[in-house]
Amino acid sequence: MSEVFKQNSINLVLSALAILTVGAVFGVLLFWVGGLLIVPAIALWFQFKFALGNFIQRLIIAITPWLVICGSGLFLASKTAELNDRQMNILFFEMPLFSVLAGCIVVSSWFFITKLWNMKKRQT
Repeated sequence: MSEVFKQNSINLVLSALAILTVGAVFGVLLFWVGGLLIVPAIALWFQFKFALGNFIQRLIIAITPWLVICGSGLFLASKTAELNDRQMNILFFEMPLFSVLAGCIVVSSWFFITKLWNMKKRQT
């Protein structure tokens, strides 16, 4: 087993456990104060930072726990019988996905800007 695969596997497991723990303990509080729009983007940045590999591999490692957890949550929320409960549950799992999307845009932009900046520095 390669070192990159081992480190990324550890990163995925720890990320998923951290997301589930914070969601279980602080989920309602984060929902009402807007933390579900901020915390996932920050967490995605840390996940990207500590993942190994090229840009695409690191981004996949950072996104995967969010897609799996929120995707399964959305699937289960769609099965809720009462309409108002269903809409609230779906909103609870959609908000982190929008935050992760914004985090991907910020991380990608930052990655390519720093890459261009470093190339420009080398040329001068």
